[in-house]
Amino acid sequence: MPPASPTADGSVSHTTPVHPPLGEQTITVVLPADFAAFCQLHHEVYQLFAQHLLAHHDTASDAVQRALGDLAASWTQALAGHRTNAIAWKALTHRIQRAHTPANTPASALYALVPAAEADAAVLHRIMGLSVMATADTLGTENATVTSLLATFDRRLAATKAAALRACWRAASHRSTDYISRRTGRS
Repeated sequence: MPPASPTADGSVSHTTPVHPPLGEQTITVVLPADFAAFCQLHHEVYQLFAQHLLAHHDTASDAVQRALGDLAASWTQALAGHRTNAIAWKALTHRIQRAHTPANTPASALYALVPAAEADAAVLHRIMGLSVMATADTLGTENATVTSLLATFDRRLAATKAAALRACWRAASHRSTDYISRRTGRS
């Protein structure tokens, strides 16, 4: 993140130079400090989530960057609402859906088998290892809602006719374990 500079009201903002075509003057974009902090707080979780759903790292990174760009464009309105995190999550999932790649990861296959809200909660909590509170914060919802979504997902998983869901879940969970082992160097 570029260096921070104080604004007229005493808060700190972040500047990012934008390089236009040759011969035109450089434009500097000033990001509000609260937006920069939001990005720093949520970027890693968003990136890992996108990587679980999109097969290519670059495609996942692009989806996250575009989602945060969408959020930046409506940051004032997002802050005015009561659910800034929910608005950001909607922007992220929208960009992931628009990534134009086939759903070819085990985690992405879950979305064809259960409602998106359940799949989101299961991926964040059970695969990525976020606490119920962190999952609720990421989704922009209440802890009780996440607990309910996870319980409903568990009931679906335990149903006798859920063989496809269980197979998909095993594959998604196994891929996550492999990914975490590679990142941490543990086997």
